[in-house]
Parts: sequence; structure tokens; C-alpha cells
Amino acid sequence: MRNATEAINLVAYSWGRANIHEGDVILLTEMEHHSNLVPWQLLAKGSRAELAFVEFDGHGLLNMEQMETSLEQGVKLLAITHVSNVLGTINPIKEIVRMAHRYGARVLVDAAQSVPHMSVDVADLDCDFMAFSGHKMLGPTGIGVLYAKEDLLEEMPPFLSGGDMLREVRLREA
Repeated sequence: MRNATEAINLVAYSWGRANIHEGDVILLTEMEHHSNLVPWQLLAKGSRAELAFVEFDGHGLLNMEQMETSLEQGVKLLAITHVSNVLGTINPIKEIVRMAHRYGARVLVDAAQSVPHMSVDVADLDCDFMAFSGHKMLGPTGIGVLYAKEDLLEEMPPFLSGGDMLREVRLREA
């Protein structure tokens, strides 16, 4: 991965195209960075899925009642920022993931702002996917990370192809 944006796009184009269908709901928040908004807009448009949004109040806090109501009504994927790069809000991700899983939703966490500034334990948070960038942790540019639960990775069709990922290549198939 080159950055968090590419990691989120990988999930949208690989896992999303295989699992998000017409009428499914992708839940986002109104505080998402465009890197965690535009890939889902494109996926929703291509799959005829619906986008829904959780609002935040005047203090920058998510409306947790609205989130639970949305999840109750059936959400396929919740894509959410851990820390807002505009508001500075630190969302209660562990609680949110637990709530989403209770209603059968998968969760992608955009951790581009949290990983450089706090301890983040993907196993403890129990998120399905997490994306972040190396340059925000004082690493070189062009390095990003996608964490995904192993069973989800195994199910995902390839996002990029060619090179060493192939065992056998013929002229008409690989």
C-alpha cells in the first residue's frame, strides 16, 4: 500500500465489489475525510447501494443513538474515522465496533490520525479492516497499511494482479 487512501480503496474495490449489492447500506459519518468517503460513494453508485450518514453535534461528538438506529435497520459496512482530522474528535471505536458487530455489520476504521498519536490495538478493537499511512508516523512517504481479519482477506478477490502472486500463467488465464 502507498497510503491509507489506497488501503481504503483496496477494501472498497475488492471486498466491497464482492459483498456490497443493490439495496445494501454503507454507513459513514459526516466527519469522514474524503479518503474514507469517495471510495464508498463510487462503490455505492456502481452497486446501487445506499449511503447513510451519522451526524455529529456542536461539540463534534457522534450521535450514538442515530448510529444504533441505523445499524439496527441493517448496515453491511460501517466506515468510520478513529480520530477526525478536522474536529480532533476521538471516536469510541471499541464501543462502535461492538455495536456494529451486534447488528452484523463489518467495520473499516480509518486510523490515519489515530495510529501516529495513540496506542492502537486492532485485536482489542476487533475491527474488520483498518487503514493508516506511514508518513504520518514519521516514516517515508509511499507506505500505507491495511489490516484485515484473515478470513476476510482469504475471501477477497485480488485488487492488483501479476508478478509473484501467480503460481501459473497461460496466454488466456492465470
